[in-house]
Amino acid sequence: MLYFLRKREMVRMKIGILLMASALVTFLQSGCAASGNALPADEEPTISDPENRRITKMNTEMMPSLLVNAIPMPQWLAEREQACLDQSVPGDEAKIRLVVDLAVENVRRGTGGPFAAAIFDIKTDRLVAFGVNVVVPSNQSWAHAEMTAFARAQNLRKSHSLKGCMLVTSCEPCSMCSGATPWSGVEKMVYGAPRRMAEKVGFDEGYKGLLWSPAFKKRGIRVVGPLLGREANAPFELYKQKNGEIY
Repeated sequence: MLYFLRKREMVRMKIGILLMASALVTFLQSGCAASGNALPADEEPTISDPENRRITKMNTEMMPSLLVNAIPMPQWLAEREQACLDQSVPGDEAKIRLVVDLAVENVRRGTGGPFAAAIFDIKTDRLVAFGVNVVVPSNQSWAHAEMTAFARAQNLRKSHSLKGCMLVTSCEPCSMCSGATPWSGVEKMVYGAPRRMAEKVGFDEGYKGLLWSPAFKKRGIRVVGPLLGREANAPFELYKQKNGEIY
């Protein structure tokens, strides 16, 4: 029975990743078109055409920056990140308090949902990047805090792998973000509020199976959480008070 549960869990996770990848491809294609680098619809591209090769190369090079820049970081968060960049934040609870504070600030300022995340270097405890949920202001369903943190950290490190890093998130990741975590390369995950706190407000966290944490451990990703108890619920309480949009 345990075998079938694990197999079903992995199938669901793979389906989630495929859907997410499809959405990202569509987004990047639309971004390239909006940037003015796409070919007119009535022109057929040919490999032998040097101009078409130049445009293709340009679009390929633009993809990482398109993904990061098309989801603009709130100005206040950019300033906080710059102030904290490369600072050491020892201890899991201290890191969680930091991202919970970011989630509260994101709600208070009206710049997104009640979720925040950060990427830290495991050995030094130094900050690599911040991320907050900007689904509504960006009109992008994938722009969860963990996803924006992954994208920004990988862009800053100029690598698709965050090996040697940890993900610190204000709430237990949803099915999409959980599915993306192993592919991000992080080796540790620390989270604050359990998913039921997000679901209590009305958010749909998706299905990821009961064995997601042991599955992460098998992939070499240590999971720590939930942490801080009621304190980690502060972003959701404020979001509810402000009648924030549920999605």
